[in-house]
Amino acid sequence: MIKKIEISNYVYILIMIVIFGCSTAFSQTFINGDFKDRIAKDIVAVEFWADWNSVNQFNDLAKLKECEKYRLDIMAKADIQAKYNITGVPTVIIFDNGVEKERFNPSIMFQLEADKKTVQHSVDTIKLNKFQ
Repeated sequence: MIKKIEISNYVYILIMIVIFGCSTAFSQTFINGDFKDRIAKDIVAVEFWADWNSVNQFNDLAKLKECEKYRLDIMAKADIQAKYNITGVPTVIIFDNGVEKERFNPSIMFQLEADKKTVQHSVDTIKLNKFQ
Protein backbone atom coordinates (compact mmCIF):
# COMPACT_ATOMS: atom_id res chain seq x y z
CA MET A 1 0.00 0.00 0.00
CA ILE A 2 1.40 3.41 -1.02
CA LYS A 3 0.69 6.29 1.29
CA LYS A 4 -0.13 9.54 -0.43
CA ILE A 5 1.32 12.71 1.09
CA GLU A 6 0.12 16.07 -0.05
CA ILE A 7 2.71 18.53 -1.30
CA SER A 8 1.15 21.25 0.88
CA ASN A 9 2.56 19.49 3.97
CA TYR A 10 6.07 19.77 2.57
CA VAL A 11 5.56 23.42 1.67
CA TYR A 12 4.31 24.14 5.19
CA ILE A 13 7.35 22.43 6.74
CA LEU A 14 9.72 24.29 4.43
CA ILE A 15 8.13 27.63 5.31
CA MET A 16 8.43 26.90 9.04
CA ILE A 17 12.11 25.98 8.68
CA VAL A 18 12.82 29.19 6.78
CA ILE A 19 10.92 31.38 9.25
CA PHE A 20 12.37 29.89 12.42
CA GLY A 21 15.81 29.36 10.92
CA CYS A 22 16.10 33.01 9.89
CA SER A 23 14.83 34.34 13.19
CA THR A 24 17.44 32.27 15.02
CA ALA A 25 20.21 33.48 12.74
CA PHE A 26 19.35 37.11 13.45
CA SER A 27 19.01 36.81 17.18
CA GLN A 28 21.25 37.80 20.01
CA THR A 29 21.48 36.28 23.43
CA PHE A 30 20.95 37.91 26.78
CA ILE A 31 23.83 37.34 29.16
CA ASN A 32 22.53 35.58 32.23
CA GLY A 33 25.60 33.57 33.12
CA ASP A 34 29.24 34.42 33.57
CA PHE A 35 29.94 37.68 31.75
CA LYS A 36 33.70 37.22 31.86
CA ASP A 37 33.49 33.84 30.07
CA ARG A 38 31.18 35.23 27.37
CA ILE A 39 33.44 38.14 26.43
CA ALA A 40 36.64 36.08 26.58
CA LYS A 41 36.03 34.43 23.21
CA ASP A 42 37.37 36.32 20.21
CA ILE A 43 35.36 39.43 19.16
CA VAL A 44 32.19 40.11 21.12
CA ALA A 45 29.72 42.97 20.85
CA VAL A 46 27.73 43.64 24.01
CA GLU A 47 24.81 46.02 24.23
CA PHE A 48 24.31 47.25 27.77
CA TRP A 49 20.57 47.69 27.85
CA ALA A 50 17.62 48.41 30.12
CA ASP A 51 13.99 47.46 29.65
CA TRP A 52 12.81 50.97 30.48
CA ASN A 53 14.65 52.20 27.36
CA SER A 54 13.73 49.36 25.00
CA VAL A 55 12.46 51.89 22.44
CA ASN A 56 16.05 53.01 21.87
CA GLN A 57 17.73 49.61 21.86
CA PHE A 58 20.36 48.94 19.19
CA ASN A 59 18.13 47.03 16.76
CA ASP A 60 21.03 46.23 14.43
CA LEU A 61 22.96 44.28 17.07
CA ALA A 62 21.76 40.97 15.64
CA LYS A 63 22.85 42.00 12.14
CA LEU A 64 26.52 42.45 13.03
CA LYS A 65 28.85 39.96 11.38
CA GLU A 66 32.12 38.32 12.42
CA CYS A 67 31.40 38.58 16.16
CA GLU A 68 29.31 37.14 18.95
CA LYS A 69 26.43 39.38 20.03
CA TYR A 70 24.95 39.72 23.49
CA ARG A 71 22.61 42.00 25.42
CA LEU A 72 23.13 42.63 29.09
CA ASP A 73 20.31 44.02 31.23
CA ILE A 74 22.02 46.53 33.51
CA MET A 75 19.09 46.38 35.94
CA ALA A 76 19.87 42.71 36.60
CA LYS A 77 23.67 43.06 36.53
CA ALA A 78 24.44 46.25 38.46
CA ASP A 79 27.91 44.96 39.39
CA ILE A 80 28.90 44.67 35.73
CA GLN A 81 27.34 48.07 35.00
CA ALA A 82 29.55 49.60 37.68
CA LYS A 83 32.69 47.69 36.62
CA TYR A 84 32.42 48.91 33.02
CA ASN A 85 31.24 52.40 34.00
CA ILE A 86 27.99 52.26 32.02
CA THR A 87 26.41 55.67 32.56
CA GLY A 88 23.72 55.51 29.87
CA VAL A 89 21.86 52.99 27.77
CA PRO A 90 22.17 51.73 25.18
CA THR A 91 25.96 51.46 25.31
CA VAL A 92 27.70 49.05 22.95
CA ILE A 93 31.17 47.79 23.80
CA ILE A 94 33.29 45.71 21.44
CA PHE A 95 35.57 43.27 23.27
CA ASP A 96 38.43 41.26 21.83
CA ASN A 97 39.38 38.29 24.00
CA GLY A 98 37.94 40.03 27.05
CA VAL A 99 39.63 43.39 26.43
CA GLU A 100 37.51 46.45 25.66
CA LYS A 101 38.50 47.75 22.22
CA GLU A 102 35.76 50.24 21.38
CA ARG A 103 32.79 51.84 23.10
CA PHE A 104 29.72 53.48 21.57
CA ASN A 105 27.79 55.66 24.01
CA PRO A 106 24.26 57.05 23.88
CA SER A 107 23.32 60.67 23.40
CA ILE A 108 21.61 62.65 26.16
CA MET A 109 18.34 61.42 24.62
CA PHE A 110 19.39 57.82 25.44
CA GLN A 111 19.82 56.92 21.78
CA LEU A 112 22.93 55.21 20.47
CA GLU A 113 24.98 57.72 18.52
CA ALA A 114 26.56 55.04 16.30
CA ASP A 115 24.79 53.14 13.55
CA LYS A 116 25.28 49.57 12.29
CA LYS A 117 27.85 50.64 9.71
CA THR A 118 30.02 52.35 12.34
CA VAL A 119 29.87 49.44 14.80
CA GLN A 120 30.49 46.89 12.03
CA HIS A 121 33.51 48.91 10.86
CA SER A 122 34.96 48.63 14.37
CA VAL A 123 34.44 44.85 14.40
CA ASP A 124 35.99 44.55 10.94
CA THR A 125 39.01 46.64 11.93
CA ILE A 126 39.64 44.51 15.01
CA LYS A 127 39.35 41.36 12.89
CA LEU A 128 41.75 42.69 10.25
CA ASN A 129 44.30 43.77 12.85
CA LYS A 130 44.61 40.16 13.98
CA PHE A 131 46.26 39.36 10.63
CA GLN A 132 48.88 42.11 10.75
